[in-house]
Amino acid sequence: MKKIGRNALCPCGSGKKYKKCCLRIASVSSFGWQRMRRTETEISRKLGKFLDQNYSDEVLFEALEEFTIDAEFPVGDDFELEMESLFYPWYLYNWLPESHDIAGAEDSPELSIAAVCLQQQPSRFDAYQQRFINEACSQPFSFFMVTHVIPGKEMSLRDLLHAREVTVHERQASRTLQKGEIMFARVVQFDDDAIMLGCSSIVIPAAYINEFIDLRESLKRDEPSPDLKILHEFDYELRYRYFAIRDELCNPALPQIANTDGDPLQLTKLYYSLNCSPIEAARALATLSMASSDEEFLQQGKFDAGELVSISFPWLQKGNQKHKSWDNTVLGQLVIEGKQLTIDVNSQKRADAIKRKITRRLGKRATFQHAVIQSVEKMLEDIADSRQGSDPGQARHEELQNLPEIKQKLSEMSSKHWQSWLDEALPALKNETPREAAKHPIGQERLQALLWDFEHKRKAESEFAPDVGLLRKALGLD
Repeated sequence: MKKIGRNALCPCGSGKKYKKCCLRIASVSSFGWQRMRRTETEISRKLGKFLDQNYSDEVLFEALEEFTIDAEFPVGDDFELEMESLFYPWYLYNWLPESHDIAGAEDSPELSIAAVCLQQQPSRFDAYQQRFINEACSQPFSFFMVTHVIPGKEMSLRDLLHAREVTVHERQASRTLQKGEIMFARVVQFDDDAIMLGCSSIVIPAAYINEFIDLRESLKRDEPSPDLKILHEFDYELRYRYFAIRDELCNPALPQIANTDGDPLQLTKLYYSLNCSPIEAARALATLSMASSDEEFLQQGKFDAGELVSISFPWLQKGNQKHKSWDNTVLGQLVIEGKQLTIDVNSQKRADAIKRKITRRLGKRATFQHAVIQSVEKMLEDIADSRQGSDPGQARHEELQNLPEIKQKLSEMSSKHWQSWLDEALPALKNETPREAAKHPIGQERLQALLWDFEHKRKAESEFAPDVGLLRKALGLD
């Protein structure tokens, strides 16, 4: 291969000088990869001229409309990167225009633009370029999960829809992508070298892996030994799914927040007027706190001249439906102050339940006045405001959390939770427990993606963050 000058344009097609681009990684990079990138650029330039000479002006817009699923996912300002990284490679090597759109090819079979150009004008391309075009046209787009990364050099990818593993040379993406993340892409491979020829600009989180596993298994049911041809046949459906996920990620819906019972979150404060003394109301409601005795319960109250003035106590329930390691669940908070009783709960279901309990225990001694309901939107807004401002309560909370005794207790609770987690049925694992999922290949695939997702989201300063290494060891995945 002809020696490349340090100040010459880099053969990878980046437009930068060689010394500021691929020369930096030449010691760890393949010249075959560089040749593939240079060939990609050269072919794109030749195909551009062929398009100008043989295709009508409307063809590009027709292709773009089809690419975006008949404009169901319209092109906006955020689509500029997608045009370069995903649309043009699909347009040149995948799209099948109508034959009447091509000058001199009215009766030809439907072929991609690159295939038509190679068929009509083979002399434009040398043998290597012809091989490149044929390989590019034969490779469908699919969903690839990153399984290993060497930043600035290469990535190992697993095709989630077809049984293949491939390592691609990729400088930019390998600096930002992490294990478990998913891309909609096409891979072209020559011998020991491979590149991505077309790649989504949006990275899909590992949490979506079940969707692709389910799709793969459904394809297997229709075709027990599927080859890459089936992915070509499902090009429309795969693009549709990518754009639907892209839309979800770029325009996320308001999160559906639920309490530990799985009920939709709805912060509700109930107001009652009392027709009895505070001590009488407190004794009638004491069992809600699961206190072992009236004496223990009343220690939480404030007294004046021997009379109970106010008391605040939690409404508790033994155990927890979602977290099996919990001894009890706080369902709400009750406050008696003089002749008023207020109750805070976080769902409509719990509000209805506590109203029935108040009626049974106090009857006519308590009169319901009204309820105040806070929307989830307002709650999220208040949380955001508290993070931006200097909330003294939050500062005190953080101060308490930093006490050695509190940190030790939180660490013990975390350890107990994650030990219990190993035997909990999880929606992310198709309602299998982590131990059950670890026993078979598809379960391991889901489990590995879940653990990678934990690593991406983990906050080192949180005592409740999982030790992913310990979890892998416990599951036999290390």
